[in-house]
Amino acid sequence: MNIDVTSPLIKYAEKGKPFNYEKLFLNSVADYIFEYKNAEYEKLTDKDKSISLARIIKKMEVNGIPVQEFFRSDIDEWNEKGDSFRTVLNLVNLMAEDIFCCFDPNKRTEQGFKRVNRLYAVNNNGTLDYFMYSDPDKKGLFGKKKDPSPMHLYFEDLRDRCERGLLPRKK
Repeated sequence: MNIDVTSPLIKYAEKGKPFNYEKLFLNSVADYIFEYKNAEYEKLTDKDKSISLARIIKKMEVNGIPVQEFFRSDIDEWNEKGDSFRTVLNLVNLMAEDIFCCFDPNKRTEQGFKRVNRLYAVNNNGTLDYFMYSDPDKKGLFGKKKDPSPMHLYFEDLRDRCERGLLPRKK
């Protein structure tokens, strides 16, 4: 699942303004939501939104571990407060911030963009659909292929470390 950096949410993000992590996550998993309910997220009731997101979360993995197992303590804490829809949204926000924080201009430092040690994927019957960023296919001057961007290399490095089992298995 390639992250769409041409999305206005990323393209026009400015430092000092809120970055909409939840909307980016929902746009990224829109195909899965449509697959479950045959409707866009905005047109669903809160109950249907919760069910659709919960189904997607059940299929998701972080660093090769099911998301619900990886974030068990956080989920239990949110469940104590009651509302299951709020629990699902809290988990979505947590995951979305991990996935998209590198695009948030508010989290940039002199060293560059923010990096995390968590790689998310949706498990489709054994096939992992990773949240990844890859550079658009552009060629430089004289048809020479451009070098990969630091963002592209970051996501490739995350996937490589995940496949070798070097990313944390617990929060």
